[in-house]
Amino acid sequence: MKRNRSRLALLCAAAALVATGPATATPDDRPHLYQVHAPLGTEQALLGGGFDVVEHREGDNLFVLGDPTTGAALERAGFTAAVDQVLPEPRGAATADTFYGGYRTVDAHRRHLDQVAREHPDLATVVDYGDSWLKTRGRGGHDLRAICITRKRPGDCALSPDAPKPRFFVMGQLHSRELTTGEIAWRWIDHLVGGTDPEVSGLLDTTEFWVVPIANPDGVDNVQRGGESPFSHRKNGNDTDHQGTTCGTASHTHHGVDLNRNTGSNQGLQNASDRQCDQNYRGTAPDSEPETRALEALWRSLYRDRRAAEPAQPAPTDTTGLVLSLHSYGNYVLFPWSGGAPDRRTGNDAALRDLAQELAELAGPGWQYGQSGQVLYSASGTTDDWVYDDLGVASFVWELGSSPEETCGGFFPAHTCQDGFFWPRALPMLRHAARHTAAPYAPVPEPPTGCATRTDDTDTPVVTRTPPVTVRMTVSGCEGDARSASRVEVRFKNLTGSLISLDLIAPDGTAYRLQHQLVSTLPDPGGSFTVDLSRETRDGTWQLRVHNVIWVGTGDLDRWSLTL
Repeated sequence: MKRNRSRLALLCAAAALVATGPATATPDDRPHLYQVHAPLGTEQALLGGGFDVVEHREGDNLFVLGDPTTGAALERAGFTAAVDQVLPEPRGAATADTFYGGYRTVDAHRRHLDQVAREHPDLATVVDYGDSWLKTRGRGGHDLRAICITRKRPGDCALSPDAPKPRFFVMGQLHSRELTTGEIAWRWIDHLVGGTDPEVSGLLDTTEFWVVPIANPDGVDNVQRGGESPFSHRKNGNDTDHQGTTCGTASHTHHGVDLNRNTGSNQGLQNASDRQCDQNYRGTAPDSEPETRALEALWRSLYRDRRAAEPAQPAPTDTTGLVLSLHSYGNYVLFPWSGGAPDRRTGNDAALRDLAQELAELAGPGWQYGQSGQVLYSASGTTDDWVYDDLGVASFVWELGSSPEETCGGFFPAHTCQDGFFWPRALPMLRHAARHTAAPYAPVPEPPTGCATRTDDTDTPVVTRTPPVTVRMTVSGCEGDARSASRVEVRFKNLTGSLISLDLIAPDGTAYRLQHQLVSTLPDPGGSFTVDLSRETRDGTWQLRVHNVIWVGTGDLDRWSLTL
């Protein structure tokens, strides 16, 4: 029950999920959040039914935003649904700078980019790469703006795919209601120019960092109008009536086009509605929206076209660059293909999958990695598919969310969660992705000669004791640092009544948690663990610490191995 209470408290704290200005709502007509049984492989009927399916999965369940009538509609469509939460009505309003406890408005983001460029002329350049939908119609709207950050040399930050440095591109709030993504983009910009991170300072000499903090400013305008209860607007500002139907104000009947269903890559295959009021409405045609066309033009100006002539063939291993689109609120690292059958693979699947695994492990417990259809649901017309499909460039989506036992989550987490929860997880992932920008498809280097996997197969009893059992392995003849994807394999035998914690202790004393309380249900419940040990030298004495928590537990550590 604790897991359910914590998630419900997180998903929509003080957030009324409606699309237009504040209005008084009774408990009977306020927005509702439904938990819907939709196992992987069966979700397309739900996604194609016009329901507002949020980007979060718990086992066989997805979640749907709607009104009090949505539950009956779900039942008529053949789904088992239960109300998870009735959400409060909106209140308050945004200031010129912030809303909902500290999240920045579109205008604040614009001023922030200008300030960074003004204060760091040797590092930062602001680029206007297009106009939002409302601006193209002369109805207000916004410029679409990016910032390039690098230690400037001739040719840097030019809109040319032949620029001298590889480019790491980060984008926030393509879906406007996903507040954490814009906040992470803001903090990433400040971190890049802050001069406090030696690794990032070094990368500024060799890498261009491009950031679009707000990819959908018209949509964010709608969200921030809710003030202390943000409006749950996902799409862009396109309110054209194409189908003779005026869209409503509830979250599942908003106007606009879903910019992450609007590209021409795998367009219309799955979870991309042709009904304009649906949250996943794909638009009248591929690339129909100015925000989509502007992003695609920007990417073509930043990256060489390295896509193989045959779709199933890989882009070359020397392809440079990496594009990251931030979303919320699951815990996923996703990569192409998002559209098509879940078992369809890109030519560079192995490299993308390896890097995604490393990023997910850096994020911490509860994160999954894979193609969208493997861990969440399939989606077509997405930006990550387009970047790989059109250019062959490594492309990822991070769904930033909360683990069940944490106190932050949902589209609208408290702003205080950014310091203590989201940013500490995002920063190591951003650093790691930046390190791979120059060669994301490069094969993982093999250990130096003479540094093969080390194995200790001495049986060691792990009967409960205090302190925990510690076994040692001395590594020599392996120059240099360990890999970011080092492997530890642990095998047990004859375990009974055991509850085991595992830690790897590096030669310098740093502890890496491998397993928290592994329950023994089999004679050998061991496992293989990937650990980022890139900050550790290979040579030295490594220790495996095994704590058998249950006092009646018996059994043996059969063997363990290290691949550094």
